Amino acid sequence: MVIRALLLLLLTTLPAMSDSLRLLIPEMRPVVGEMIPVTIRGEYTGSVTLEKMVFPDSPAYDWVQTARDRWVDERVDGTLYRVFERRVAVFPRHAGTLTIGPVTHHLTKAEGTSRIAVNVEAQPVTRAVTPYPGSGRALAARNVTVRDEFSANPSQLGPSESFTRRITLIAEGSMAHLLPARPTIREPWLISFAAPELRETRLTAQGPVAVAVWEWTLRPHTGETGSLTPLRFPWFNTQIREMRGAVTLPVEIGIAGFGNNIGGQAFSSRTMAVQMGAFALAGLVVGMVAALIGRAPAPGRLVAQVRRLLPNPKGGALRKAARTGDLMALRAAAEAFVMAEVRLGRTVNPRPLRDLDEELFSGRQAGTFDRRDFLRRIGA
Repeated sequence: MVIRALLLLLLTTLPAMSDSLRLLIPEMRPVVGEMIPVTIRGEYTGSVTLEKMVFPDSPAYDWVQTARDRWVDERVDGTLYRVFERRVAVFPRHAGTLTIGPVTHHLTKAEGTSRIAVNVEAQPVTRAVTPYPGSGRALAARNVTVRDEFSANPSQLGPSESFTRRITLIAEGSMAHLLPARPTIREPWLISFAAPELRETRLTAQGPVAVAVWEWTLRPHTGETGSLTPLRFPWFNTQIREMRGAVTLPVEIGIAGFGNNIGGQAFSSRTMAVQMGAFALAGLVVGMVAALIGRAPAPGRLVAQVRRLLPNPKGGALRKAARTGDLMALRAAAEAFVMAEVRLGRTVNPRPLRDLDEELFSGRQAGTFDRRDFLRRIGA
C-alpha cells in the first residue's frame, strides 16, 4: 500500500518537474509606446488534454496577442516534448523598469485513465524603458505612412460644390489607440463636416498595424482661394531610433473661374495689369533671345518659357514665415513655395526641406536653424 502511494505520488509530480515555461524577450531598451515582442514558450511532457493561460494585465503596459497559439511536437536534447508558443506584443506606458509576468499555464494531463492538474509558471522578465523623445501622444513604429485622398480637385471646384478629404494614417508595429487624435480642419472661409473616425488594429505576420481613417466634407463659401496647411504626425522610428514626421502636402482650395469672391470679381484691375505686363515682358525677352539665336520656339514651348520667368507668388509668404522664427509655419510656407515652383515649371533642390524636417523632428535645441541660409538655398 505504501509503495503504491509513493508510485502514484511520483507519477503526479514527475511531469511537473520536467515541464518548463519561459518568456522570450529580445534584449532591447524600448521607449514609451514601442512594441516589445514577447514569445511565451512551454515545453511539456505527456499528453495535454486541456490548457488555459491568461496573460496578466498591468497599468504599466498595453498588450495584444498577435497570432494563434502554436502547438507542435519537437525534440529538445533528444527528448520529445509537446511545445506551446504564444506571441504577444507589449507596449509600455511609462518610463522606468517594466516587469512582464509571471505567467502561469494551467494544464490538465492524461496519465492512463487519470487526469492530473499541472500548473507551470514562467518567471517575470524586466526591461528598462526610456522616455518618449517627442511630445504629445507616444507613437513609436517601424514605419508610418499617411495617405491624403480627395473626391475632386480642390482647386477646381464649381460654385457651391463640396469635396471629400480622407486621411489614412498607418503605423506598423503600433496599436490604434496610440495614434494621434483627429486633426482639426477649420478655416473662416471653409464649411467643414467631419465623419466619424475609424480606428482599428490589424494583426499581420509582422505584428500589429494601427490604422486611423479621418474624413471631412469641405466646401468654400466665400469664393476666396485658400490653402490648408500641411498636417504633421511626429513619430519615433524604431528602426533608426530617431524622431521622424509624416507630413501631408498643403491643399489649395478654389472655385474654377472665380477669383476673390464667388460674385465673380475675379481680380482687381491693378492685379490684372501687373500680370499682363509680366507676361508681355517675359514674352518679349523670350522672343528676342529666340530671334538672336535664329530659332523661334513653338507656342507651347513659348508659354512654358514665359511661365518659368514669372516670380513665385508664394515667395512673400515664405520670407514672412522665416522672419517669425516658427519652423512649423516655415515648413508649411516652404511646401507651398515648392508647389508653386513646380507649377511654374522650375525644379527645386529637395535638400533644404530635408534639413528643415531633421531640425523639426530631431529634438535639438530650438533656435539653431539658419533660416537665412534656408531661404537662399530653397530659392536658388
